[in-house]
Amino acid sequence: MERMCLNKQSCPSFLFDDTQCQRCWYPYCLTCSKATYCEICVSEPIFSSVYCDKNCDYICRDYYNGIEVCRFSNDTCYMCKDGYYQNKTICLRCTYAGCQSCSDATRCETCKTGYWGEQCNSTCSSGCLNNTCNMTDGSCECKKGNWGEQCNSTCSSGCENNTCHKADGSCVCKEGYFGKQCQQECAYTCASSSLGTNQTQCNPITGECTHCQTGYFGRFCDSTCNLNCSGRECEQMTGKCLACPLNQTYGGACENQCSKSCDQNKCYAEDGNCSLGCFLNHYGPRCEFSCSTNCKGTKNWVVCDAKGACLGGCDDGYSGDNCLTGGKLTLTSIIANLMKS
Repeated sequence: MERMCLNKQSCPSFLFDDTQCQRCWYPYCLTCSKATYCEICVSEPIFSSVYCDKNCDYICRDYYNGIEVCRFSNDTCYMCKDGYYQNKTICLRCTYAGCQSCSDATRCETCKTGYWGEQCNSTCSSGCLNNTCNMTDGSCECKKGNWGEQCNSTCSSGCENNTCHKADGSCVCKEGYFGKQCQQECAYTCASSSLGTNQTQCNPITGECTHCQTGYFGRFCDSTCNLNCSGRECEQMTGKCLACPLNQTYGGACENQCSKSCDQNKCYAEDGNCSLGCFLNHYGPRCEFSCSTNCKGTKNWVVCDAKGACLGGCDDGYSGDNCLTGGKLTLTSIIANLMKS
């Protein structure tokens, strides 16, 4: 005698309930309502009929708790396989190949994986995650690297980690790219540091260069430094040379020669002022002035200071710091001046 059962659900597989749980009489029954009446037949081999002794038409097949079974009623299918629909006592194929289930030949209820549309005849975008999309409009969750309502657009190669926003494709840019979708490359003349390395870096929104490669200047580093610039280096915004060759020229493009009165002909690049001082008996920022010939001394002496004031006083008849006041032409003074020159 089998144990008493409170309801059918308390019976394990192959048993039925009639106050007691007993095994179905037929070996290929999966479930039965009476000992001699099968409800669902096992799948290997697949059988049908109330005795599970006939082959089941494959389009009647279904799954029960993960097991392939044959559903029938009075030897007739009452549940059809995917892609078929019930027509009275038989299962007929849905017209459209993409239909997973249909209520009649031309009306799809659900689509197979990878399809969408009223007739399931549109394919989901290759950018859809798991090849699955909404049956109505084809929208889907995107794979990494895709964006758009149907994920049929790809993120720009300039996007960091190949990731972008689904709505508009915007993203965080890799070094070397700029723009809303990072689809534009920074100018090759941009540099990632003031040292002028070969990596390119620019503002991710405007594309303006952070720094320029050596030899270039401008917001986008699209202008070349003057060839006169020492080392071809110039200010990024103005293009003015940072230094001039041998320190013997000056000006924004090192286009001017330092004064020949500068010691060693050297001057500062920004203003042309002599950097090492003046040759003998010259003065001024660029040594452009000569000491007064009225200063006492000879041409081999330093006779005036950096402001032109005579160090040893004035020749007879002259006065003032620079000995430029007064003056009386005498034979002695004329001879003295000639000897200085």
